[in-house]
Amino acid sequence: MSKLEYDKRSYRNTISRIAGRIANYSRPAIIVRLYIKLYAKFYSININEFEIPKDGYKTFNSFFTRIVKSEFRPIESGIVSPVDGLIYDHGVIDKDRHIYVKHKFFSVTELLKRQYNKLESFVVFYLSPAHYHRVHAPFDMRITDVSYIPGNLRSVRESIVLKTEELYCRNERIVLYGDSQYGKFAFIFIGAFVVGKIKLSFEDKAASNIRKACYNVITYDIPHLINKGQELGFFEMGSSVIILSENDTYEKLKFSISSELKLGKNFV
Repeated sequence: MSKLEYDKRSYRNTISRIAGRIANYSRPAIIVRLYIKLYAKFYSININEFEIPKDGYKTFNSFFTRIVKSEFRPIESGIVSPVDGLIYDHGVIDKDRHIYVKHKFFSVTELLKRQYNKLESFVVFYLSPAHYHRVHAPFDMRITDVSYIPGNLRSVRESIVLKTEELYCRNERIVLYGDSQYGKFAFIFIGAFVVGKIKLSFEDKAASNIRKACYNVITYDIPHLINKGQELGFFEMGSSVIILSENDTYEKLKFSISSELKLGKNFV
């Protein structure tokens, strides 16, 4: 990495940490409440679908990471969408171990920072600022290890993905590895610009967007069990989720690219 690239990465990550801190400010309360109201109106967010604290949302971040009411996101049979978001792309992993997303190749080895030759298909979900930002298990998961990979925090908007080489492989990310009734998987949280944090609901040692960040792997002697529909973690601002599978599960989907899915919807 050149000094210029390092400086740009440091700048983006610092700005994102600052944005995260600002999003946690609770004062002045009238401004916070007004901003939340305008944000919800601008993005047409139906607040009635979410749990509202007794005293309301005290910070923008508490609103942004709001919890959906289960009755509004029923969990269907089979493999379900882990998020409210768009199907950004999907397909097979080629013989050279690449995924092809929006006309760009991404190395699976670089994406994971490890060799994982059994993976055969992938799907990418994009979460816009308007979406619910908690991520749930798309199937019953037996998680064997978790890795945090430090990196840049570029925007994951389509225009940026198209003009930036290996963006997903350069942005910071947290990867969950494990197996399920559908085979082995790698489940990836992709960080993005102004994402204050990626946080896991079951593991607090995989910290993201911190100073002096370094590659970190957590291995479980006994697999960590997460049931389908159970929360895995959340983003503090918008980003992307990638699932890699050891079979052709995601080669053909019920929905086309750019289709918007709700959490719990069967899409395979």
